[in-house]
Amino acid sequence: MNTDWARRAPSRAVRRVVGVTGMRMIRARYAPTTVIGAEHTKGLSGPVVVVANHSSHADTMVLLTSLPRRIRRRVVVAAAADHFFSTPTSAAATALLIGAIPVDRAKVSRATLEECHRLLGEGWSLIIYPEGGRSDDGAITAFKPGAAWIARRAGVGVLPIHLDGTYDVLPKQRRRPRRHPVTVRIGEILTVREDEDARAFSQRIELAVRELAIQSEAGPSSTAPGSTGQRTDPTESGEAAAG
Repeated sequence: MNTDWARRAPSRAVRRVVGVTGMRMIRARYAPTTVIGAEHTKGLSGPVVVVANHSSHADTMVLLTSLPRRIRRRVVVAAAADHFFSTPTSAAATALLIGAIPVDRAKVSRATLEECHRLLGEGWSLIIYPEGGRSDDGAITAFKPGAAWIARRAGVGVLPIHLDGTYDVLPKQRRRPRRHPVTVRIGEILTVREDEDARAFSQRIELAVRELAIQSEAGPSSTAPGSTGQRTDPTESGEAAAG
């Protein structure tokens, strides 16, 4: 499915007004969010591959409303084709409201990889859940190398993020959300090393997310090396509030 129309100005305007505003309202009601490590996004001038653990349909809502505007205004979400693009109506809504592109979870699609490479080259950041699907119990599962391959080929950095609490908001087994606090913990940008293949890079990305998870388990006072430990809700900041 071609989703280029969802990245044109009229669709982006609808996404800012309807999608982001609606997600902020839902997040405020069900997932009050604290962001730690936001300083790691400062100075990012080009596109990045944003990777995060995946345990809930609330993940994308929290991510999109927690990223700074300079990333969120040009970001694409890799979404499961068999779930979100199964009908023309759901496909159009998903592409419009969260800027998604369809991704086949069952196999590695060369066409999808090429599409992601093209979008990064056009200046769009990309959100990928390397586990390939939601965790059954909230625990992180093994990462697939697709995100690393895409970032390596495009020559862009990877922004690792750990989401804590979204599983409690809306686990895989439940259809209705319940209120629970969420922490978004952002790590330092990762770049591929010389002579590092995609699989090795993927393992390093996974390790970074797992280390962020350990910090979350240690409590809100635990911060990554180089982090100021600043905790901000981006909906209260001028940059994020601008849409």
